[in-house]
Amino acid sequence: MTIPARLPAGTFVKLERCRRPHDDALGLFGARVEAPGLSASLEVETLNGDGLDSFVQSLGNDFRGWTDERIWASFRGDLELRASHSGRLIWLSWTLRFPEPTEEDPAVWTATVRVHLTPGEDLRVFNSDVAAFLNV
Repeated sequence: MTIPARLPAGTFVKLERCRRPHDDALGLFGARVEAPGLSASLEVETLNGDGLDSFVQSLGNDFRGWTDERIWASFRGDLELRASHSGRLIWLSWTLRFPEPTEEDPAVWTATVRVHLTPGEDLRVFNSDVAAFLNV
């Protein structure tokens, strides 16, 4: 699934190849962010999606707006999604971190791409796409 940015051209977030290799709670998927002059990707490990679908659904439930930034992160901290609502747009900041950060050893690199959705149809489609993507 690809989440494009309106501007600048060529900016997007892509989640791909969601799978459960051992037919248990462990899920793996690729995450890639791209923007002019930036390309980063890594494989994300989750336990039943780490609640990403519920997080996105909560954004849809509150499509009229919320005040504070909302944050979701994979259990290893290698993928983070921050969501804020400006009233007219929902801003999604996707951050990849490699390797997984710890208190003693921060990530070697991070890459963040910011995209936006409208609170109506864009958000509804995003919600549906995430649910379908994680339903492996």
